Amino acid sequence: MVEVLEPTKEGILKAVEILRRGGIVAFPTETVYGMGCDATNEKALKRLYEVKGRDPDKPFIVGVWSKEIVNKIAEVDDRAMKLMDAYFPGPLTLILKSKGILPQILSPEGKIAVRMPAHEVPLSLMKELGGPIVVPSANISGRPSLLKWEHVVEELGERIDAVIKGECRVGIESTIVDLTVKPARVLRVGVVDVESIRKHVEVVVEPYRGTYTLFCPVYVFAGKKAREKIKEFVDEMEKHGKKVELIARAKITDETIVIGKTPEEYSANLFNAVREAESKRPDLIVIEGILEQEGIMDRLRRLAGERVFRV
Repeated sequence: MVEVLEPTKEGILKAVEILRRGGIVAFPTETVYGMGCDATNEKALKRLYEVKGRDPDKPFIVGVWSKEIVNKIAEVDDRAMKLMDAYFPGPLTLILKSKGILPQILSPEGKIAVRMPAHEVPLSLMKELGGPIVVPSANISGRPSLLKWEHVVEELGERIDAVIKGECRVGIESTIVDLTVKPARVLRVGVVDVESIRKHVEVVVEPYRGTYTLFCPVYVFAGKKAREKIKEFVDEMEKHGKKVELIARAKITDETIVIGKTPEEYSANLFNAVREAESKRPDLIVIEGILEQEGIMDRLRRLAGERVFRV
């Protein structure tokens, strides 16, 4: 049975014991729930790939607790320093040239992804461990990220050794910037938007083509007429006997799952709302989109694929 730990000194020390034995621990970050192992333990890393169901060709992000650690494991240029000064700790991941200090499985192409979470739990884990841990999201690869420890236990169960309780205030994953090329490339848009990054370094955006895997199709409507179009669409689907779950910024029907009007509320509640809607086993899920935050729209496109409509 997975061990549930409190985010206390005692809980952190217990989790570190598990990490030192080659175990896997899930923990809150400021973005979404993460899970990790000792980044120097190749056997534990291979087990984590199996638990997550992830292709080893897609290396895990390495969590660090200081910029000095980044300098030890990766080559840091002026661009990296500017972005670390601006966003570390925070929801930004940098891909840098590896120095080969950590196992090859984390840098198969000579590159390594690093992030300093803005959350006391993973930072404390690394400090007590005395080394970096990998920090992928605590979910099965391809599934939406999780924001509650209870959901982590439901999805991963005994495949992991422990989970630390806590909260994820942001709700979507970090922005990823590849600094091994010039100009730098934004590989995934998250909380830190592209225009903010451009204030520090030159970047181009590479469209993310991945999608989340759900048990039913998702439709997204965004724009001034979104609520009107959603009502029409839901009515039409229900006329044809379809069970619809609706997620929106404010109430549209009595059964609407409301996730908030501001971008901050929206991102913090999106994945929980999707999980709640999916648990009801509908024929389809309809979501009111939000155009104000590109990181949120990126996640909506991954949920819905081609079924995103600006209206």
